[in-house]
Amino acid sequence: MGITSLSRNLRDFSHPYFYSIYSFAPHSPFPSSSPSKHFGRFIRFYTAPTSDSAARSPLLCNSTSQSVPSLCLFERCNGVTKDLNLGLFRPHYRSCRRSFSSDSFEKPQFGTGELNVFKPNVTSNQFWDIINIIRANQEDLESKLDSLNVSFTNALVAQIFRVLNNHKVSAFRFFNWVRVQSCKFPCNSDIYSLLIDNFGRLDDYEGILPVLNEFRQKGVGLNHKAFEFLHVHLSDEDSIKICVERLVKLLNEVGGSCRISGVMALIEMFCSLGSFGMAKFVIEITERRTSFYNIIVREQCRRNDFEGARCTLDEMRQAGCSPDVGILNYLLSSLCKNDKLSEAQNLFEEMLERDCPPNSLTFEVIICHLCEIGNIESALNFLDMMVSRGLEPRLSTHAAFVKSYFNSQRYEEAYRYTIDSSLKHGMAQNATYSLLATLHEKRGNLVDAQKVLCELIDAGLRPNFPVYMRVLKKLQVQGREDLANDLKGKFSNVSMQRDIQTG
Repeated sequence: MGITSLSRNLRDFSHPYFYSIYSFAPHSPFPSSSPSKHFGRFIRFYTAPTSDSAARSPLLCNSTSQSVPSLCLFERCNGVTKDLNLGLFRPHYRSCRRSFSSDSFEKPQFGTGELNVFKPNVTSNQFWDIINIIRANQEDLESKLDSLNVSFTNALVAQIFRVLNNHKVSAFRFFNWVRVQSCKFPCNSDIYSLLIDNFGRLDDYEGILPVLNEFRQKGVGLNHKAFEFLHVHLSDEDSIKICVERLVKLLNEVGGSCRISGVMALIEMFCSLGSFGMAKFVIEITERRTSFYNIIVREQCRRNDFEGARCTLDEMRQAGCSPDVGILNYLLSSLCKNDKLSEAQNLFEEMLERDCPPNSLTFEVIICHLCEIGNIESALNFLDMMVSRGLEPRLSTHAAFVKSYFNSQRYEEAYRYTIDSSLKHGMAQNATYSLLATLHEKRGNLVDAQKVLCELIDAGLRPNFPVYMRVLKKLQVQGREDLANDLKGKFSNVSMQRDIQTG
């Protein structure tokens, strides 16, 4: 995989599960302070120091396990680190009127936030004409919409739904009309969910059932937007529980993927509001699934409610739902990211002791955090432990080491790690060499960058093309034609050999 696409993919991981601080993005920052400043504030993980720099970190080796090195995630001492086609419609749609003012809706003033984006295919006046036509609910509603000659994109339809839902105006006829106008529209889960929300705001639970049945037949899933009408009931626990029970009854009657997505959407919606008690109530009256509990744990981690997350995990186990390695990795990375290092230590040791062994990502979370604070020696020990358990390091794990060495100005060690990892893990060779060349190029070490790329080519591998081009052009600009021609010739030869092999 190319170094550029890897950088983009790794940077795009938004949640702490992918806590790969030292990804293949060559510009990922290393803490600006000297690494030595961090050693005094942390206690090393588990092995004896192998260098003078490592000796500055005292050890805690109190693990009772004899099968693995003693694991002691460092303790924090007053410091902060930098940061993982509906057909079954009810025939009485014209009876769906509600008592509204006879006046047209007023257009919101600029900056109110009610409507802040109009797509190029519709003007503000056209938008509010559409709203008023739907609100009037007259016999010629469909023909009036036709006469507007507007292309109804998903974004536009969603915005119309939001306004209609906020004002408790039935969107049923509009939905039935617009689904015929656009072949792309039926694929949009947001629109379907907004339709359910529309029924809910009108307290029309009877209208929800046939729509859900059609969704199930079409394989449509719901999301949290379907149940935003429940927000108004949050202050009344009895009322909201009654509403939830009615919805769950409908979802159970429909069944299939629509039921599962609907239940998950309910849980997600309550979690987004911080109403974890109601989220657990949904689980109690439906079924106890690991995937349902995971939604709660993730949101608690996002809110840094780690005590709540641990309690939820305990509840899962008591309910017979064993947490999987994925959600434990999420919690582990959240703890590391928020300096809850003692709790992270306990969690990692629990994973070793319980029937949920760590995977490659578990070790990467720890390795990346150690590399971030400059504790590379301990990170290497975790790498050894990882490999001894038969786990293959991910490319981003290798990147963490290369960038940590490089950014701490240990250039020779970065080079040696690149060679060593390439010998032990052949799949990483192209990516790690290309990364090292990029780091040298960014620092202005074009001679070293050219050397690294040439070594990669001599091994029969074609380096990442954008990296090659940047180094080549900069060499030419600086007048190093000898190095540029040498690199260009080698690259042409390896490209020709690849073409022959693939041709």
